Amino acid sequence: MKIAVLGAGAMGCLYGSYLSGKHDVTLLDIYAPQVEAINKSGLIMLEDGVETVYYPKAAVSGSDIGRADLVLVFVKAIHTYDAVKENQKLIGDHTLVVTLQNGAGNDRDILNFSQKENIVIGTSKHNSVGTGLGRIHHTASGITTLGTMAAASKSDEKVGRILTEAGLEVVISEDIQRIIWSKLLINMSINTVTALLETKIGYMLRNQYAWDFAKRVIYEGVEVAEADGTYFDRREAMEMVRKVCEEAGEGYSSMYQDRKKKIRTEIDKINGAVVEQAKQYGVPTPYNSLIVDLIHAVEGTYEEGES
Repeated sequence: MKIAVLGAGAMGCLYGSYLSGKHDVTLLDIYAPQVEAINKSGLIMLEDGVETVYYPKAAVSGSDIGRADLVLVFVKAIHTYDAVKENQKLIGDHTLVVTLQNGAGNDRDILNFSQKENIVIGTSKHNSVGTGLGRIHHTASGITTLGTMAAASKSDEKVGRILTEAGLEVVISEDIQRIIWSKLLINMSINTVTALLETKIGYMLRNQYAWDFAKRVIYEGVEVAEADGTYFDRREAMEMVRKVCEEAGEGYSSMYQDRKKKIRTEIDKINGAVVEQAKQYGVPTPYNSLIVDLIHAVEGTYEEGES
């Protein structure tokens, strides 16, 4: 099967590596040095203390490599529309397109270039960190949960079989909105708090102040989700986040990694998306509004060399 992965960051490389064992995989990225490193020396993954080299192909984003059978979108959520547009030649009438990205609204961006029945939405509990050009550290494993935009579609099951055959654990869900909100509750707390504090994910469980602040952010998210039609028990939501903190405790969130690299974060597609949705229902979100402003303030320090 011909598979294209949009975004050769830590997570794109992780899934691309697993899939390359059985399929023709090409990673597409805007960063030429990353593309060159993968093509020259392969993709090196550190996993459970052991380094393994995988050999997917790599190309600069926008390269014409022909139609793909499967496209996995792993670019940052703020770049989804532009990245898929730039690579729309990959997508044909029968191409399956999968988003396992952070944030909300990625499926709607992809819908501009693909049929609804072919779009698969998912979440991943894997954690991966980029450690250099063509190198990643797979710090935590977990389940990949998949669902579809179209109720009658079986595209999620097709993608599930492909990922399972590659050695990834997959669960199929019939409740897409719950998938999206579950992922948002995790990212809107773990990503943002660890980015602000510049800590590993597990620190949130070791520091009561960090956990209490995350709790306030999550509770607001639960209220907005309920107003939107998806109910979460607060204890259930906190337990879900706690488990991720335990399982990926030694890893770093993607937003923390963005801060270290001094690049724009996905805050507007995560907490920012919740704040905007809350306005439609009249739900107050002071903690999420604050965290959006704080992350943007951090981004503003990049140009001044303060962070």
